Amino acid sequence: MLDVLYTAVSWVLLRWHQLFTAIGLDKAGGLNWALSIIFLVITARLLLFRLFVKQVKYQRHMQMMQPRLQKIREKYKDDRAAMQREMMALQQEEGFNPLSGCLPLFLQFPIFIALYHVLRHIANTGLVEHPSDRILTLYSFTAEQTHDAASARLFGGAPLAGRLLDSNLLLQQLGGTRATLSATILVLVLISAGATFTTQRLARAGMMTQPEGTAATVQRLMLYAIPLFTLGSGLFFPLGVLIYWFASNTWTMFQQLYINKYHPQKPAEASAERPLGNEALKPPPGAKPVRGPRGATSLTKFPAAAPTATEDTAPAATGAAPLSRNAPRPGQRPARPAGKRPPGNRPSQAKKRR
Repeated sequence: MLDVLYTAVSWVLLRWHQLFTAIGLDKAGGLNWALSIIFLVITARLLLFRLFVKQVKYQRHMQMMQPRLQKIREKYKDDRAAMQREMMALQQEEGFNPLSGCLPLFLQFPIFIALYHVLRHIANTGLVEHPSDRILTLYSFTAEQTHDAASARLFGGAPLAGRLLDSNLLLQQLGGTRATLSATILVLVLISAGATFTTQRLARAGMMTQPEGTAATVQRLMLYAIPLFTLGSGLFFPLGVLIYWFASNTWTMFQQLYINKYHPQKPAEASAERPLGNEALKPPPGAKPVRGPRGATSLTKFPAAAPTATEDTAPAATGAAPLSRNAPRPGQRPARPAGKRPPGNRPSQAKKRR
């Protein structure tokens, strides 16, 4: 099943490799393959740009909802079921979708895994003396392209398929040296960690209000933890994967710069102070709830800043003839003045003479 993903990533990588070969770069050179990996990142990030915009909107929407969510937590701190119910009602009211904040990361992760697998496969072919054609032609590679990728090196001694934890034998098979590979990886991870740290700072600078409490602690932890993780990744991943990571983190940094400059966050609107959850359905003080048929009360709509309709004015709004104040309601007996009988029950003059 994952072979389909590996083949798709390899296909895009090979198309860029063919393009750079056509414009004059050495097909077995490290620069050609490094540029192919970088443009693989650019291709993926351009396809995911709309999702990134949705992710930014999600983060800003989440930030605007924090005051209302905090009020719900304080109000229902002793009733977790009611708290969850009110939070879900608020999310439905605001059209809140948590997946929009995680989708770009979920879609980038399979590309990262696929590239790592393909590069490890290329590196392992260097340990096999006489690899079969089936091994050399996996994931839409030709045998010649697999040999070229396995021998591709930057700066003469940093193989793209090599990593720091590889044995000296494997590095020799790939035509690299540990000193050159170590120096190249160190520069890449330092730039990647710096780009990640700058992105986190830019994201914080673009916020209208800074988080407090636990949210502030988590954000401060991520500000330093993610760059440190990026530095540690240089020990475990091949140089080609680190080039992918370097290009991705650098792209994210410039993307955040673009968002901060051309799409800054606007001040939170007064909607952040709207009623919470089901309280939004209650009528304002002094207003009568609108009653549906058979006296059923509906709290979903109520008259706003307008006097309640009376029996004199309500029929006029529909174009019907106005009702008298003494007109009986449906199913009610008509009221009559005291001491007067209905005309049909009055005695006639002939009965009086008798």
